[in-house]
Amino acid sequence: MIPPFNHDEAALRRSIFLTHLTASFFWAAVYIYLPILSPYIQMISGSFKSVGLVIGAYGLAQLLWRIPFGIWSDRWQKRKLFVLYGFLFDALAAVGLLFSVNTAMLFLSVFAAGIAASMWVPFTVLFASYFPAEKLAYSMSLILFSTRVSQIAANYVGGLVAEAWDWSGPFYLGIGLAAIGFLLANALTEPPPKKISSSSLKQLLSVGKNSILILSSLSCIILQFTVFSAPIGFTPLYAQQIGASKGQLGMLLFSYQLPNTLATLLSGTYLPIYFSQPLLILSGFLFIAGSLIFLPLTSQLKILYGVQALNGFGVGLAFPLLMTLALRAVSPEQRATAMGFFQSLYALGMTAGPIISGIIAQELGLNNVFLINGLLAFGAGFFFFKKIKPLLPQNHDARKTVTDGKNP
Repeated sequence: MIPPFNHDEAALRRSIFLTHLTASFFWAAVYIYLPILSPYIQMISGSFKSVGLVIGAYGLAQLLWRIPFGIWSDRWQKRKLFVLYGFLFDALAAVGLLFSVNTAMLFLSVFAAGIAASMWVPFTVLFASYFPAEKLAYSMSLILFSTRVSQIAANYVGGLVAEAWDWSGPFYLGIGLAAIGFLLANALTEPPPKKISSSSLKQLLSVGKNSILILSSLSCIILQFTVFSAPIGFTPLYAQQIGASKGQLGMLLFSYQLPNTLATLLSGTYLPIYFSQPLLILSGFLFIAGSLIFLPLTSQLKILYGVQALNGFGVGLAFPLLMTLALRAVSPEQRATAMGFFQSLYALGMTAGPIISGIIAQELGLNNVFLINGLLAFGAGFFFFKKIKPLLPQNHDARKTVTDGKNP
């Protein structure tokens, strides 16, 4: 491994470790209250539609802000600044939720959490800068693995804290995690400032014409549509209907995140040695589809945990590889813009998923939310698998990623 920006190997390892640690706090500050968020929203707002609308605010903020943050990050060649602002918005979201008394306040608070999550665009590019280009998939699996581990711990602890301290506990803890993360982020190292990019806005936005980036983004829209409709959105409400407590809601999300974390690590490190990326992505969508179609038949919490695990494993297989394809499809100096484009587009799914599923739940019943999302995932998986192969170079090894900067 070649150390970037003249770091010795020890300094490089410290930078990588600190970035892992900071990323863990970045997401834990949100995921600490995620297990109880849907029931908390319903308790204050009183309807399925409001639950969908408020959760959709998280994706809406990312839809609006991820592309601008990516462009600004590339133009200014700064990543750390955005990470610091991310922690400020993490804290603001937790404070807002803690004191929310109506749907509007809930919406604005979750919107603030979405602005924080938008800062993940330059965060991932910062981490990728510590690795040589051929290690891109490896670096994405590593950083996503560390975030999944923190999300697992936060989910589990959040459920227990809510059980012990009632609804307010996870929000207070989220504020504390954001404060610690902000202090850690101040110590992050990034490459010395370069001359501001001479790329025009038109040149940066041209990444949106890349066929592989577009297909990866469209596929991820459906992926996030199902994630925010079911595991994060309405599965906790279904679990409450069959008798889950606040603590068991934490375990429910834990059962999703643990296999998700394992699959996230394997998808970019071990499994591509034996299987092509398109096949792994298709398999991920099929795991998601199967779990969602089976979910309404579940009447016991133990079985529901298993269904959640299957869903989490599928998402963990597909998501890092879709992200890798999106980054590999463009040149290095356009990666923050490409990541902004990718994450902003899939935020459409994060926004539309819970809103549309809330309407479906209100009008057609909760069970139809899972059935419709399962069929959607099934179709999206085969659509991606059919369309991606013609876009890959003729001499493309099925077990390798797309060459940097190539746009077929």
